[in-house]
Amino acid sequence: MKVSPDDPRSIRTREVLHEALMRLAAERTIATLTVGDLTGEAGLHRSTFYLHYSGIPELLEDCAKELFEQLRRKIYSINPTETQLDVSQMVPYVSAVFYHLEAHELFYRAMLGRHGDPLFRALFQAEITDLILEPKVFGGMNPQREMILRFFSAGFTEIAIWWLEKRKPLSVEEAATLVVKDLLTDYVRFIYD
Repeated sequence: MKVSPDDPRSIRTREVLHEALMRLAAERTIATLTVGDLTGEAGLHRSTFYLHYSGIPELLEDCAKELFEQLRRKIYSINPTETQLDVSQMVPYVSAVFYHLEAHELFYRAMLGRHGDPLFRALFQAEITDLILEPKVFGGMNPQREMILRFFSAGFTEIAIWWLEKRKPLSVEEAATLVVKDLLTDYVRFIYD
């Protein structure tokens, strides 16, 4: 029997399981985690876990959705100063992504890094793709636009991985400014062409 996802106890249980997953995944690979590890870390019974999730992949996907929703809320709270975006105006948006990565640094480093989880990496890259695509409303994607979009999202994902694995060799603002100044000129042209 599944529980109501809107019940306050259900919400709190999912939060506790997300936190346990993030702590344990930062310590060891997700492939080695068991439901028993997670429930032990969360202080819950296995049966409680199965009231909410069918297994660890479903928990991971739910946790990713919550993290990405936090990121979206932060990005959407930034008010653009103009409708026609200038490249320099993108620094706060890119900074928001780096600040989000920094806030959950150990988890993201473990999940996106060399020994990370392919499902999580794919979910992260899909989220970056959605964030890149959102400013532009397309009547459809032609192959050229889709190639450019994939290039930017894959590139940004790799930059995020590099930044985390190198233990943040640049501050959030330095990294965001570098990305915007040196890499996003073509993206802005992509948005407004």
